[in-house]
Amino acid sequence: MTPEADTLDEIGTATLEVVDEVHSSDPTLPQDRSDAIPTNVLLYPRRPQVLVTLEDSAPRTFKGARKSPEKELWVKAIKRELSSMAMLEVWDVVELDPGFKLVGTTWVCKVKKDHLGKIIEHKSQLCAQGFTQPAGVEFGQTYSPTGRLLRSMIAFALAMNLEFHQIDIKSAFLNAPLSETVYLGIPQALELDIRLYFLKLKKAIYGLKQASLAWYNPLKKWLVTVCFVSCILDPCVFYQRREDPIWLYVHVDDIAIFGSNLRKFKNKVSKEFDIKDVGPANLMLSIKVSHSPKYVLLYQQHFTESLLDLYGMLDCNTVLTPLVPNKHVCPASEEEAALFKKLNVNYRSAIGSIKYLSTATRPDLSFAVSAPSQYPENPEILHWKVFLNVMKYLKGTQSLGLTYPRGINIGISAYSDADWGNFWVSQRSVTGFLASSEVV
Repeated sequence: MTPEADTLDEIGTATLEVVDEVHSSDPTLPQDRSDAIPTNVLLYPRRPQVLVTLEDSAPRTFKGARKSPEKELWVKAIKRELSSMAMLEVWDVVELDPGFKLVGTTWVCKVKKDHLGKIIEHKSQLCAQGFTQPAGVEFGQTYSPTGRLLRSMIAFALAMNLEFHQIDIKSAFLNAPLSETVYLGIPQALELDIRLYFLKLKKAIYGLKQASLAWYNPLKKWLVTVCFVSCILDPCVFYQRREDPIWLYVHVDDIAIFGSNLRKFKNKVSKEFDIKDVGPANLMLSIKVSHSPKYVLLYQQHFTESLLDLYGMLDCNTVLTPLVPNKHVCPASEEEAALFKKLNVNYRSAIGSIKYLSTATRPDLSFAVSAPSQYPENPEILHWKVFLNVMKYLKGTQSLGLTYPRGINIGISAYSDADWGNFWVSQRSVTGFLASSEVV
């Protein structure tokens, strides 16, 4: 973690602060099990519960795009997508075979931004409504692997002074042959008679149940033909052992490349796919990458800010610890759970957001997130206050991240410990572990 100004002595004095201006109108709210946490205030003013993304200004539908102030940009994006589909021969226009069901479509619009938050592209994608696909008819196996070793690869690649670059394969799914028979209805913006014609897919498109697998298989096959080997521990990691070894980390259409001579590989992949060469990696998996001569920093300040904005906490007070010391989180009673439901809070989404942060770049949140994550079915007000406290901690520590030094001999260290029956509800122990690379 990057150093913070707060001292260990200061951290021990943290308390849970609550906004005074927002009060509940329900006088029947239960008192917390700890009188150190006031219960008269429950929520910050928050925006509607939506998925936290960097594309908040994008229209949600095709009609919305047509009515948007940026209509011309969205129309160009839609035409660009249809042109790309035509060039890649994604479908044939046919009459519907009897016995097959049509799969619906929708347009998804995104405002793509770079690692500095600057708008670089208005993008529209035609997506299948995969939830309408009948299992066993239009799709079989759908599992596609997701990588787990990105941070480990970064640590060891930088220790060996390798370059860390990134490429983006454009229209990746549209390069994936489809083995199943799938018919689409005529999408909006395509000028065909919807009563007479249908689209028989030849390539996978976004939204299909099997789209990710359909893309992963030909990509892996091509990588094998150019002498890459898939890692046994992580099928999204590929390596090539030659004079200039190269390691790849594949996440759908984003590929992180580690090596000392990357130009040769980039030339090869550009002949097979249409790519965007990002150069030194700057944004992967919603993680910003900052390069310096001595180290690389992974951080998610932009994601944290969007979370604070979503829950109306951009101007909240800060605290020095993610959890209030010596305060226990326990299961809710039926009455408490029923009262919390009246607040209409998307508890799962909120906890999932900070859990993603804890697993990506903020391990200091892990224990604090584990407490409210135990009760997704029946949360109560106290659980929500734990979430708010984590958010206040994030407000004061947005710039923290993971730092990986360059050119330093490192080894692997692992630590594990457990308390003794500290979970007072069941008297079970809580175990934690940490595996890290350390300077030798």
